[in-house]
Amino acid sequence: MKTTKQIRHEKLIDFLNQFEQYQNQDGKPLCKKIDKTIGSADLCKLNINDVNKGAVILTDYFNLCGGSIGGDIDLYQLLQAYFLQPEKRKEMNRIAMSRVFTNPGKQ
Repeated sequence: MKTTKQIRHEKLIDFLNQFEQYQNQDGKPLCKKIDKTIGSADLCKLNINDVNKGAVILTDYFNLCGGSIGGDIDLYQLLQAYFLQPEKRKEMNRIAMSRVFTNPGKQ
């Protein structure tokens, strides 16, 4: 039996695949459903193209003009390093934890 989280994941993938941006030239879906929840130990097994699709989805969510903006933002490299390189992930987490601050965007 599928969990609520799995059902939500599959519905999201179905929704995204409706848009041209998430289809190939033949109109076939590019986003793939993952049949089980993955944890940090499995992140490095992700396909780099799927990680890049995740960056595109993030740009859509925040309505950014792109995943690489003005030379100081590169979501593609950030997510690739974070998901695919465990040592980089540890370093990034250490930096993030040392810079914890209240949310300036919270209203």
